[in-house]
Amino acid sequence: MSDISTQQKLQLARQVRERYQQDRQDLGQREQLLYGRTLSYFEEDPVYGEMSGYGGQPTDGSGAGKTGTLGLRILLAAILVCLLSLAGHRGDTLFGLTSGQISDYIRWDCTP
Repeated sequence: MSDISTQQKLQLARQVRERYQQDRQDLGQREQLLYGRTLSYFEEDPVYGEMSGYGGQPTDGSGAGKTGTLGLRILLAAILVCLLSLAGHRGDTLFGLTSGQISDYIRWDCTP
């Protein structure tokens, strides 16, 4: 290891920093896709001691629910499940598919 020059060490450190930044950006993009927003710790350097919650959110609940869409997604999923159940009970079709066909497609798509 003593054969490594200072220039090689600097180049390795630069590559590690670039890879770390790229990983942070990739994770931020994935969270954007999953949650519809990026968390503040991907956009700037952390300021320790200001907020102790996950993603810069306060833990006292004063800032909860301002930008999240989880509640809306859960409500939409519940409505769709109720529609599927109602269509299955009545024998109707949704978008030209019976409830059995929709259930089979969901089972095929979501089962590993």
